[in-house]
Amino acid sequence: MKPDSKSPGNTPDLRKEAEARLQSKAPGFQEFCSDKINALLHELQVHQIESERQNEALRQGQLPLEEASRKYSDLFDFAPVGLLTLDKSGLIREVNLTAASQL
Repeated sequence: MKPDSKSPGNTPDLRKEAEARLQSKAPGFQEFCSDKINALLHELQVHQIESERQNEALRQGQLPLEEASRKYSDLFDFAPVGLLTLDKSGLIREVNLTAASQL
C-alpha cells in the first residue's frame, strides 16, 4: 500500500526513522522463503484492514458522544439556576455561568 501523505504523523523524517528501526530489528528478507513472505504480507494486510474498520467504527461511535457532551455542556452552562459539581470531599469542581455570576 502507498503511504498516506495526508496523515498528520506521516513526515519524511518519521518514515526514515521507522525504516531504520525496521532494518535494525527485523531479520533480512533473504532468510525467509517467498511462501513465508507472502503469508506474512497477507496477515499484515488483513490486520491493516481490520484496524481500518475498527478505527472507522470508533469514529462513528464518537460522533454521538461528542454531540451528547456538547448538549450536556450547553444545558449545564446556560441553566437559569446556579449549578455546582462537587467531588467526594465537597470541593467545587465545576460551576455554571449563573452560579459564577452569583458568587
